[in-house]
Amino acid sequence: MMLCASLLLGGIQSVHGENNTAFKELNDLQQLAERSNRTGLPIMLMFGAEWCEFCQQLVEEVFNPLAMRGNYDGKVVLMRHGGVDEQERIPGLDGEPIKKSQWAYKLNADLTPTVIFIDGRGKEVAPRIVGIANIHMYAGVIHRNLNIAYEKMGNPLRIPATPELYEKQLQKQLLNP
Repeated sequence: MMLCASLLLGGIQSVHGENNTAFKELNDLQQLAERSNRTGLPIMLMFGAEWCEFCQQLVEEVFNPLAMRGNYDGKVVLMRHGGVDEQERIPGLDGEPIKKSQWAYKLNADLTPTVIFIDGRGKEVAPRIVGIANIHMYAGVIHRNLNIAYEKMGNPLRIPATPELYEKQLQKQLLNP
């Protein structure tokens, strides 16, 4: 199953038109948490590092394609990247400035890559994903964890097991409104 390759080689064309937005950096946790509380969507944070080859592979082969398609961020999840080696201060959940690196260590997300799923209060709502066992199955694990997060957050939304099935669902919805 060449999930990542098909996402990349299949073009970056979504059923809603072209969208060239790449995987976004975490810049304001308070604002993201408020949006999660308002929409009922989980926050998916990928903690990585500049020097981490697996992190770069994950961003290039999984997260950028998901972000570029325009069907995930803000629709089924709020997805952001945060660096465990970044000293930049951003507004935290409570609005107080925090360093991204300190927050990552506080969450025990210092092994890279680590993907966590939280609600707007900062509570983990699905199993975290640490490391990469199989890059081709990674997006399916994300889908599974999003469905767990929806259930724990009381959100009735459910998405299919893979990005390909999700795309087919979106195409059917477009054809049969």
